[in-house]
Amino acid sequence: MPFSNRVLCNPATGSAQSRRRQALSDLAATTEEKQAYAANALAAQAAYRHASASLDQANVNLKRTRILSPVDGYVTNLLVQLGDYVNIGQKTISLVNAESFWVDAYFEEISLSKIHDADGVSIKLLGYREVLRGHVESIARGINVPNAQPDASGLASVNPIFTWVRLAQRVPVRIHIDSVPADVRLVVGLTAPVEINVRKVR
Repeated sequence: MPFSNRVLCNPATGSAQSRRRQALSDLAATTEEKQAYAANALAAQAAYRHASASLDQANVNLKRTRILSPVDGYVTNLLVQLGDYVNIGQKTISLVNAESFWVDAYFEEISLSKIHDADGVSIKLLGYREVLRGHVESIARGINVPNAQPDASGLASVNPIFTWVRLAQRVPVRIHIDSVPADVRLVVGLTAPVEINVRKVR
């Protein structure tokens, strides 16, 4: 909290002095002196209220220096050190929720008919030999189509050059991780080939 080098008088003292001057007759104190003491008393009260409000704000800011995470997780990309000042809204730390890991697998549209919710999945991280187990949690219901993006007027922009050979679109399939071996460390952004154990639907 910023401080100034001004000496603030006690507002109670200033008010008492002003009341004493106001009670004196015009022979003991002039009207100008009475007005001056009354103005000084008001200024002291205003300065006291301002200092009290600044103290309250400093206490609130002090409480905000201790931040508690709402979830269990891992601190990553920490950009501050002891003694650094952080502005409001400035990102200096990232927190990865320990319970928020999943796998996004991108399957060609010709394979989607064989994939169903709750199908078992084997997950193999590139850096580990152990196999993780999971299941299909959901299949995306929409993907972006670049050839139909609207223009400034809202109409679809269709490319007049259309190739005859069209590659199959890839659709995200979200996989929930059921079990992780003790020696495997999950990191957001890793590459993980997956194999879905397709159920036989009668």
